[in-house]
Amino acid sequence: MDTHLAYCSACDQEVRIAVKPLPVHGGQANLADDGEIVCLEFGEKCTGQFCPMFGLPSVMMGVRLARSELRSEGWKVVKGLCDGCNQVTEMQLIDRTHAFCTVCHTTNACTIVTAGEDDYILIGRAAPAPTRPAS
Repeated sequence: MDTHLAYCSACDQEVRIAVKPLPVHGGQANLADDGEIVCLEFGEKCTGQFCPMFGLPSVMMGVRLARSELRSEGWKVVKGLCDGCNQVTEMQLIDRTHAFCTVCHTTNACTIVTAGEDDYILIGRAAPAPTRPAS
């Protein structure tokens, strides 16, 4: 995995990024030639809807980092019911509305309620149903 430094305007400093190579499988659909970009500095300063460096949704950058397991520390962790595995598991908080299940790697939509200074309650919610365009 290649790591590089890139300037992030949200952090106003250089941040470390990694490029995960894409898997090579014979007989699979063609994929982009470049790998998946993972920002190793994703965190509280990432408050915008989109990553200013790569134009991707901020939550996607957080999920990529959690899924990559390149950073194990620094995540706020709470217990919650995962929509993917239907178990009460430890969830890494990606942002105020998303949590990542450490067991099955599902990204869960959620609401976080602060019960005390360091106590959190994770309340899951179903993703909104897709709507059909009016015809």
